[in-house]
Amino acid sequence: MFKTLVSLVLLLAAAAVSIPARAQAYPNRPVKLLVGFPAGGSTDLAARILAGRLSQSLGQAFVVENRPGASGNIAAQEVARAAPDGYTLMMAATSFAAAPAFFDNLLWDPVKDFTSVSLVATVPILVVATPSLKVGSMKELVEHSKANPNKINLASPGATTLTRLSGEQFKKTARLDWVTVHYKGGAPAMQDLLAGFAHVMFANISDVIAQVNAGKLTPLAVTTAARSAVLPNVPTLAESGYPEASFSTWQGVVGPAGMPRDVVDRLNAEIRKVVAAPDIKAQFLTLGTDASAGTPEEFGSLVRDEVAKIKRVAVSVGATNN
Repeated sequence: MFKTLVSLVLLLAAAAVSIPARAQAYPNRPVKLLVGFPAGGSTDLAARILAGRLSQSLGQAFVVENRPGASGNIAAQEVARAAPDGYTLMMAATSFAAAPAFFDNLLWDPVKDFTSVSLVATVPILVVATPSLKVGSMKELVEHSKANPNKINLASPGATTLTRLSGEQFKKTARLDWVTVHYKGGAPAMQDLLAGFAHVMFANISDVIAQVNAGKLTPLAVTTAARSAVLPNVPTLAESGYPEASFSTWQGVVGPAGMPRDVVDRLNAEIRKVVAAPDIKAQFLTLGTDASAGTPEEFGSLVRDEVAKIKRVAVSVGATNN
């Protein structure tokens, strides 16, 4: 009996120290951070900034690997199938939560098949107008649109993009008869907007900040709940009188489902330190994003809420494929 009791005590003691020991040991080899988009985009650049600082603070290389294709689905599928040991992660963007709304027979679930580690940044959607409209606020844009029915073209960079959904949601909320024009990507949409053939566009702020700063586009509002540090003088849609039309995009780190909690907590703590650093915040601002982090639970809740919201909005505007 005494030997059994001693064995049990030793077993419990070993279990008590095993979790901290594992957390201290992680990482003991390089970590892959997958990005589902080509090199050079805002998600890729944010991932490289984060990976560089994590490599320094954790003493192991965090290696960014690009797996572009299918709006990030290829990278997501690879991560979902990886061992949940913390050595295969992904810098997810909002398209990760949008996938169930836009793709039939998706082979992974953004909630069930992944571990949420941390939010990294928010990417405000900015409402911009061609200067030829001569409007300086959302109120003026709505008034001008209603005074000129069926004459305002809404540039959409793609039928299944979050920026398209944001524009369509506002169009429906404000009861406008804008003509939505779909383009094969942001570049041709921007070209027509700058030329005045399109009049309004909801775009990731990082994609249009150069044109805004050059005076080639008029910024009207950001769709996020709070103003962006990128353009602090531009009001939100809520401040403009349309709180129900708020919409945002984001970037965050996820891993396969079932990651050990101690590994998640270690990664989360380090990521929060990174994005709180003034120099990192400044680097993110140059990308047109706001560095932001929180707990794994907060990020997990955001992903769940976004999956439901995006599907609801996609259905309401007729953009879903399923």
